[in-house]
Amino acid sequence: MDVDFSGKNVTLTDALRAKAQKKIAKLERFTGPMVSAHVSLQVERRVHHAELMIHCAHDRIYKASGMAEDMYMAINEAADAIEQQAKKEKGRRLSGRNRGVATSESSEGEAEEEEEPPKRQKEERYARRGDLFLPKPMSVADAMLAIRELRAPVVVFRDAKSGRLQVLFKDEGGAFSLIEAPGKP
Repeated sequence: MDVDFSGKNVTLTDALRAKAQKKIAKLERFTGPMVSAHVSLQVERRVHHAELMIHCAHDRIYKASGMAEDMYMAINEAADAIEQQAKKEKGRRLSGRNRGVATSESSEGEAEEEEEPPKRQKEERYARRGDLFLPKPMSVADAMLAIRELRAPVVVFRDAKSGRLQVLFKDEGGAFSLIEAPGKP
């Protein structure tokens, strides 16, 4: 992952760089795979400002700033704010997945078997959500992440390099298969 640093009225020491990189690495648990990050450090009238901007997969961008009397505390504050943003967004994404799915509670600790809805209903749910076609051009790796994130059986997307329409699907065994449209885009 690429981490860029910039500073104003502050000396960028190896300790500051290491602290910021360590905090950013810990944030990957919450944000998912990171593409790049930018850390901007600044001192103004004895107040330390730290601004973090993290670019993640699927074009998600997290940005937060922190102010404190110490630069290390400002970095911690900014990292905590990004962690909160990521948790909130993940909660939103996960809550959308469970719409329309009934949950059953067992009484007195008895384990009840949950019946899986027929495949036809699952396919209709995906088609209704409109998640089968991803209009933004992407790589095959990004499409694989989208299948895992959306928990969809198939994704139709346009390849970023060739511009061709492609279909990526996951079979029952968990293996990925790719179908590419022939000819020019």
